[in-house]
Amino acid sequence: MKRTGLLSLVTLLFVCLIAGPSLAEVYKFKISVETVMNHPRNQGLVIFIDMLKERSKGRLEPTLYHSAQLYKDTHVPKALGLGTLEMGMPGIWQLEGYDVNASITSLPMFAGQPPEVTEQMVDGEWGQTIGEFLGNKMKVKVLGGWYELGDIHIHTIKKPIRTLEDFKGQKIRYFGSSVNAERLKTYGASPIMISWPDVPMAMVQGTVDGLITSFKSAEGAKLNEAGMKYSTKDYQCILHYVPMVSLKFWDKLPKDLQKLMIDVWAETAPKQREIARKDQKEAEMLLQQRGVEIISPSKETLLEWRNHLMSFQEPFVQKMKMDPELVNMAKKILGM
Repeated sequence: MKRTGLLSLVTLLFVCLIAGPSLAEVYKFKISVETVMNHPRNQGLVIFIDMLKERSKGRLEPTLYHSAQLYKDTHVPKALGLGTLEMGMPGIWQLEGYDVNASITSLPMFAGQPPEVTEQMVDGEWGQTIGEFLGNKMKVKVLGGWYELGDIHIHTIKKPIRTLEDFKGQKIRYFGSSVNAERLKTYGASPIMISWPDVPMAMVQGTVDGLITSFKSAEGAKLNEAGMKYSTKDYQCILHYVPMVSLKFWDKLPKDLQKLMIDVWAETAPKQREIARKDQKEAEMLLQQRGVEIISPSKETLLEWRNHLMSFQEPFVQKMKMDPELVNMAKKILGM
C-alpha cells in the first residue's frame, strides 16, 4: 500500500509538471472604463488583454467592462482603493483630489504642445514621480506609461467660437480637475462638470452650450446627433489615462505574473498611442462629413488665447500648492 501511495504521488507530480500552467491558479479580474468600444482607450485595452491572456497561458483572465457597465470613471479611483475593482484607467483630470500635481499637464503652458513632448514627460522621471505619489495615496499599482486621449478642443451647439469674446457666457461641460474649470472661467465661460455618459442628454436638454473634449470622443459618442454643430481647434492640452491596479489584487499575484503585466503593458502602450493619434484625425474628418463645422484659428489667434490663459497659471499653481520642483521640471521639458 505504501508503494502504491508513493507511486500515485509520483504520478500526480509528473502530471503537474506535464500540465504546467493548466493546473495553476487562474487570476480573474475586472477592468472598468466608461468609454465605448471604438474609443482609443478601449482599443488599446483589447490589445493588452489579448496579449496578457496569451503570454500568461490563461493564468490571467481579465474582462473588460466598457460604457460604464460597472462604474463611471469618476467612481473608478475609489473602487480601486477599496478593492471592489481590480483595474481601471481613470483620466489624469480625475486624480487631482489624490494629488494636485496630476493636473500639471493641463496647465496653460501645455496648450498647443505636440504629443511627443508630453509623451516624453509622462514616460520620464516626471511621470514616474507622479505615479509613485498616486500609488501611495490611492493604494494602487501604476503599471507604466499612460494611454493617450489626444488634443482637447472646444465644441459648441449654437454659437461658434472664433474669438475670445465668443467664450463669454457659454455654459461649457468639462471633465473634471479645477485647472480645466479655471481655464474656462478665464475665457469667460461657465464650467459645468458632467459625467461622460450623461453628456448627450445634457446637450439635448440645453443644460450646456458646449463641451471640451477630443474629436474621437465627440465622434464616438455621436455628439453631432445631440446638437453639436461647431468644433474649434484650440489645442487646450493633451490628456492621458493612467493604468492602475488595486493593491488588494496586485499583492495576490505571484511575482512572475506581476512582472508579466508590467512587461506586456510596456509593449502595448505605444500601440495605443498610435491608435489614438490616427483615430483623432479620422474622427475630425468624420465629424466634418456629418455636418460639423471645423474652425481652425490662425497661429496668431491661438497665441493670443494662450497668452491670455497664462495670466492665471502662476497664481493658480501657488493657490493649489503644486510641487514647485515638478512644475519647474515640466517647464524645462517645454523649453520655458
